[in-house]
Amino acid sequence: MLEDIKHYIEHSIDVKTAILNNERLLMKIYQASQIVISSLRRKGKILIAGNGGSAADAMHMATEFCAKFYSARKALPAIALGADTCVLTAVANDFNYEHVFSRQIEALGNEQDVFIAISTSGNSRNILSAIDTAKQKRMQVIFLTSEMLGTAYLQKADIPICVPSNDTPLIQEAHEMIEHLICLEVEKEYR
Repeated sequence: MLEDIKHYIEHSIDVKTAILNNERLLMKIYQASQIVISSLRRKGKILIAGNGGSAADAMHMATEFCAKFYSARKALPAIALGADTCVLTAVANDFNYEHVFSRQIEALGNEQDVFIAISTSGNSRNILSAIDTAKQKRMQVIFLTSEMLGTAYLQKADIPICVPSNDTPLIQEAHEMIEHLICLEVEKEYR
């Protein structure tokens, strides 16, 4: 019974160790934080989206920016696009679910903003559509995904961050850590 628990924890540690030992991936995390800082300096905002657990991650990350991560500091403009159920249901009903995030980016986004797209598989059609809309609006895109994704959308993102795993729960755990690392670096600029 405890073996399953230990086995899961070991695999979680393995994924995080793989990230820790990958200088290129660590640099992408740092670069992602610099894109966010640059956007905020230009009076931009951070738009974040994901589905399911990734939607919860988007809300969590937006909260860290608007409230605080570690330190009390000025509020930073961040919006989790999945948090407005009225918009989600209206767009899904009037158009289709593929456009629930892209319509919000069309309405709210501008070229000073950054879009953080979160998809464990990298194949969520509504996230991919949102990336396309963000690029059309000349926004910078950070794409948190995994090694399960093909290369087409990785090339569309300014900073693709691929977790070295194909296990969805472990990818989600790693995404949350990466989101926290981005928040940590951004918050240093606003202490």
